[in-house]
Amino acid sequence: MMKRYAISALALPFVMIALALGSSVCDNAPCEPMINASVGEDFIISVRSNPSTGFSWWTQFDPQYLSLVGSSFNEGSASPGMVGVPGTEVFTFRAEAAGETDVYLLLLQPWENGTIAERQIFPVTIS
Repeated sequence: MMKRYAISALALPFVMIALALGSSVCDNAPCEPMINASVGEDFIISVRSNPSTGFSWWTQFDPQYLSLVGSSFNEGSASPGMVGVPGTEVFTFRAEAAGETDVYLLLLQPWENGTIAERQIFPVTIS
C-alpha cells in the first residue's frame, strides 16, 4: 500500500503543473480519445496488460470528479497449460461531479524505483 502512495507522489507534480498552467495536459502530451460521461454513470478504460512480467497498471485521478469502482484482468486466449498470457486490464470508473478531468494510467514495476514504462492519459468530460 505504501508503494502505491509513493508512485502516486511521483505523478502528482506532473498533474499539479498542468493544473497550475490552466491548460489541458493533452496540450503537451499525447492523450487517448476523450471520454464523455454523465454524473452517476460508470465507464470503462481497457488497456493491454501482462501481469506475469511484473508490470502493473496504477491509476491516478481526481476523486472530486471520479471514483474507481473496480478493476479486473481478462486473460487472452491461450493453449491449455500456457502461463504468462497477456490480456486486458479493465478499470471501471464512476463520474461523480460535472467538469473536466484526466485519468492517468501508469505501467510500472513497483520495485524499480517508480520508473514508468508507459503512461496513458484519458481526458474525461462529465456533464
